[in-house]
Amino acid sequence: MPDTYEFRISGQLSHDLLASFEPQMSSCEADETVFVRLIEDSGELFGVIARCELLGLRLVGLRQLSAGVSAGLGQGGTRSPDPA
Repeated sequence: MPDTYEFRISGQLSHDLLASFEPQMSSCEADETVFVRLIEDSGELFGVIARCELLGLRLVGLRQLSAGVSAGLGQGGTRSPDPA
């Protein structure tokens, strides 16, 4: 079963670049782009981290989210979080 991770990237990513990470959820904050995606295994996780480095992106945060958050994510499609 995949785990859900939140990635925080310094700066604002273009729509196309963000979409290439296949996020289930994403948002742009003042100085960061945040996206959430399902990760199947450690190889995939390290692959996303390596891709950030290869693209010159500064990964400023990474955390594994709880199982409850994973259950709330649908398969496919990108969506923004609901407004608070």
